[in-house]
Amino acid sequence: MGQREADSDGIEIREAESSDAEGIRSVALESMRASYADVLDEEVIETAVENWYADEAMDAELEEEGMLYLVAVAGDEVVGFSQNLLSESGSTGTVLWLHVDPDNRDENVGTTLLNQTLATFSDRGVERIAAEVLAENEAGCTFYEANGFEKASEREREIGGDTYVENLYVHEGRAKYETREYDGQTLYVNWAESNRGSKAPFYAAYSDEDGEELFGYFCSNCESFDTAMDSMERLECNDCGNTKKPVRWDASYL
Repeated sequence: MGQREADSDGIEIREAESSDAEGIRSVALESMRASYADVLDEEVIETAVENWYADEAMDAELEEEGMLYLVAVAGDEVVGFSQNLLSESGSTGTVLWLHVDPDNRDENVGTTLLNQTLATFSDRGVERIAAEVLAENEAGCTFYEANGFEKASEREREIGGDTYVENLYVHEGRAKYETREYDGQTLYVNWAESNRGSKAPFYAAYSDEDGEELFGYFCSNCESFDTAMDSMERLECNDCGNTKKPVRWDASYL
């Protein structure tokens, strides 16, 4: 059984279980509709939820090393959840999604859930925490900024044939980089900017220490920079065959 915490309003925060899958799907669908209805087509939202939170996909993710799901429960009902990824080094965690049912957004559920997510990361030795939000989701960006996150960078995302800007936020300042030598040059691996892989996460690698010139991606499974991404954002390591798993706004899965 996962860690459980309850606040004074009766919201219980615990690690997700297989039986929570239906509630997680429902919260994800309604939350995305509320946050992105003016930005994304309904079909894109429904397809994303169906692909990411199907029973089999949820079962696999709950068993995946480095993946952390926390749910906010009121009574027997899931009213929010956070989907998080711990880096291979264990020093960085990424909040991939934090969803709250729209009917509960005025009940402090989001802040309670985020605070417990940060505390869980801290208990596991995580030093830096990142979060990703589409720039057009102004409420989401404001939420993270109000809770101690700072905007570190932004990148373009291809979603349903259109291009959007996604903001990367970091808790307690800008993400730190680890330098690696590759093919005669120094690269900067950003442990806060991760992509899930079939064998281990991929991390963004930059050719400059300011994190402005993206070189490519670092495969943490075999520690190789020999990776390739096609126009549909499918990413693969040419050395070990590690492939990017679908998450968030991957064009090839929507």
